[in-house]
Amino acid sequence: MWVNMHTFLDPAVPFGGMKGSGIGREFGSAFIDDYTELKSVMVRY
Repeated sequence: MWVNMHTFLDPAVPFGGMKGSGIGREFGSAFIDDYTELKSVMVRY
């Protein structure tokens, strides 16, 4: 949230947002897809 400076962007703010992703890629649902690998493990006991 910004007060009296809504156009100011800090260099630390993520960029490159996509539709419905929040502020940028790093905070959206696309982030989870890009950095998650599905893995199955079968254990016999």
